[in-house]
Amino acid sequence: MRIILSALWALIGIVVFSGCVPQKKILILQDNPQVENQGKADELLRTFELKPEAYTLKPGDVLSLRVQSTTPAEFDFLASGTTVFGGQDPVLNGYTLDANGNILIPAVGKVELSGLTMPEARIKVTEALNPYLTNPTVNLRLLTFRYTIIGEVPNQGQFTTYQDNINVMEAIASAGGFSPYSNRSNIKLVRYDNGVAKLYEFSLLDDNMLAQGNYYLQPNDMIVVDPLPAKYIRENLLTNVTLGISLLSTISFLVIRFLQ
Repeated sequence: MRIILSALWALIGIVVFSGCVPQKKILILQDNPQVENQGKADELLRTFELKPEAYTLKPGDVLSLRVQSTTPAEFDFLASGTTVFGGQDPVLNGYTLDANGNILIPAVGKVELSGLTMPEARIKVTEALNPYLTNPTVNLRLLTFRYTIIGEVPNQGQFTTYQDNINVMEAIASAGGFSPYSNRSNIKLVRYDNGVAKLYEFSLLDDNMLAQGNYYLQPNDMIVVDPLPAKYIRENLLTNVTLGISLLSTISFLVIRFLQ
């Protein structure tokens, strides 16, 4: 009986240690990390050619339009701005692209922006305003750039950004970064394109990810961060094994007492 109990305790020890993540792999800025091939802060390791995929505007997108010009205030029909940040929802005060990809600007009329990148849209809106305002400076932002992050991150949910080129690492950082059990080598990206859901999978352990086009998000993307196997071992297998060991120990103790 003692041999059986020893074997069971050895088994639970193996399970416990298999579910552990070494602390030296987690702590940053250690005094004596004792890790081979330490990186040197001033030594350039590699360079990567970034490949951000510029987002093109689509019907239903909402834009913030702010215009500055040298036109006297009494004649500047856009002097008060169109979007109020703060108490009100900016989307409710923005310009929405209609089914044909147009925005409707007071006094100017419809301006077609569908299929244009944000820099191209700024240029086109500026050209449309030139006959009406003197030296217009256009500030145009996309208000409906939303993305979702679920899985092994501290703060799951949907997020909104006013950046035109947010990348995967920045997006995960906005969700609180990685949890202790995040599987950095198995990140999924779900992208919706014209009624089709496209699934991509990549590893953030590979620095070549920086050069991939999908390193940059598109509106409505979803990032899924899978858990490490250690999480299943600790939260499920370890609990069940511990419960089983306790039960067997209790039964063994009762049997020994009965035989005595």
